[in-house]
Amino acid sequence: MTQTQTKLLVWIVLATLAAMLTYATFRGYLSPELLLGFANTFSC
Repeated sequence: MTQTQTKLLVWIVLATLAAMLTYATFRGYLSPELLLGFANTFSC
């Protein structure tokens, strides 16, 4: 692989991870049990 292809692959992976994190954040925000579980991790 060339350096350009490697850079492109890294950006695609980073974009995918950011999209998954955003999706998980919205799903967690929309479901109360996940939101409460998330808050409990910081209170302990």
